[in-house]
Amino acid sequence: MRKALILLPLLALLLNACKYEVPVLPGSGGKTCEIIVITPKEQWEGPVGDTLRHWFMRVQPGLNQPEPYFNLVNIVPKAFNESEMFQHHRNVFIVEFDTAAAPKVEVIQDLWAFPQVVIKFTAPDRQTFYELFAPRKEALMQAIYAKEYQRIQRAFKGVEEIEVLEKLRRWYGFEMIFPDGFTFASSRSDFAWIRKESKDYGQGIIFSIYPYTGLDVFDPENIIAQRNRMCQNVPGPAEGSYMTTETRFPEYAPFCKTINLNGMYAVETRGLWRLEGDFMGGPFVNYVFVDTANQRTIMLDAYLYSPRKPKRDLLVQMESVARSFKFYTPPVTTDSIANLATDKTDKPVSEDK
Repeated sequence: MRKALILLPLLALLLNACKYEVPVLPGSGGKTCEIIVITPKEQWEGPVGDTLRHWFMRVQPGLNQPEPYFNLVNIVPKAFNESEMFQHHRNVFIVEFDTAAAPKVEVIQDLWAFPQVVIKFTAPDRQTFYELFAPRKEALMQAIYAKEYQRIQRAFKGVEEIEVLEKLRRWYGFEMIFPDGFTFASSRSDFAWIRKESKDYGQGIIFSIYPYTGLDVFDPENIIAQRNRMCQNVPGPAEGSYMTTETRFPEYAPFCKTINLNGMYAVETRGLWRLEGDFMGGPFVNYVFVDTANQRTIMLDAYLYSPRKPKRDLLVQMESVARSFKFYTPPVTTDSIANLATDKTDKPVSEDK
């Protein structure tokens, strides 16, 4: 018995020592929507680089000024291998030519830093690289975006606006990660407008909750009609003005696609918003999905106002907020039971600011 008692502190000491030996990855660096491409300069300046630029740097639709999906930066292999700064970049794309190696594509999560995605192509020649890249390029782009959203959500979580979080949980039964500076501009039981205004730009999330009537809630025309009804609750600075969807010009027409939003089927719509009765506008990204447990449809709308300034990165921030959506189940406590019995929980009211 005495030996066992002596061994217990020793075991605890060993466990603590092991705990501190667990490696912790450094935080990833780099700019938003930036990819470093690791390949020799002759490959970057030739057809291989052209292929990557043509895909990743093509103009992103849904913005009211031309901006690429991503910015690409070439780093030669020697410089990359000798630099931890480069190895800790958030998005690493490696193209390696080896005539003796089997062709393969690797997607590695959080290899040298967190959050990080490392994509590595190994091919004996350029033609094999093209054949590997073409059928995978869309999935690779989505993998990079997923890490962008994760990194932004992680950063915003560190400066989260707790008051907004708590109201979302109490009033609507779900949560999103809003950084500091965001406040409720308006709220009702089936609608809310949460925004942040700065000197140079304005960002916001608008959402509405309405009954699930069937698959027609995912119809593109119905989505735009519902968005316009919702946005009539978002006034502009001029008296009588309000937000609506830009549909007057075919080149700026909204477009939709289906996505997986944290395990839920959703329709994503991108386009431009404008003010009816005034002269303001910008890009938006809209998400529609179903709360099956409560048979209700939820529409989230991320928008940006940033006149004469780049918009891509600021819009990605709001996409990250919307994509942080998850349902909230409150813990059962003595206070929550008392509030339920007496209906003392607060309710959303109009909070125009």
